[in-house]
Amino acid sequence: MSRYEPGDTRSRIIETARELFTAQTYRAASMRDIAERVGITKPTLYHHFRSKSEILANLVGPPIAQLEATVDDAAARLTQVEIRQHVLGGCLDVMLAHREIMAMLLRDASVYGEETTEVMSRMVAIVNRAIDLLAGPNPDWRRRVRAAQAFAAATDPVSQFADVPVDDLRAELLRGASAILDPEPID
Repeated sequence: MSRYEPGDTRSRIIETARELFTAQTYRAASMRDIAERVGITKPTLYHHFRSKSEILANLVGPPIAQLEATVDDAAARLTQVEIRQHVLGGCLDVMLAHREIMAMLLRDASVYGEETTEVMSRMVAIVNRAIDLLAGPNPDWRRRVRAAQAFAAATDPVSQFADVPVDDLRAELLRGASAILDPEPID
């Protein structure tokens, strides 16, 4: 008997995969594990998804699309200050809303494989574009380094502090990223 209420089987499969991928790693979770946990047969699972990588793409697709839209929106801003605020704040909001999925993307090396190249390449391209926007027009290498550091400072800890209230964590991560982008002169 399934532990789920009757409903959309595809949604149940994706939710179960999220649980298994984040608990066990992407590589360790099998199609059999997913099917058993959903309460369906493997052939039924394969009717809905051709592969585990297709399930992953459906799982991470919405947050990646939100990140992409956030970066696109930031790029349309008029000033560098607005661009930075929208890149950091917007990307952080998406990542905080999808903490488990982002933790998997940031911490589970097994999601980076031949079968997931397209999805992971898209994520890398979004992060690179966000960093370029943070660096501003015509940045020197130091500015690009600070932009990459700032983006990492704002986003990487999202998966490590699940016990911290979202608003508090968001404020602290933005404070840290801003300090990297606009450091005090060093004597």
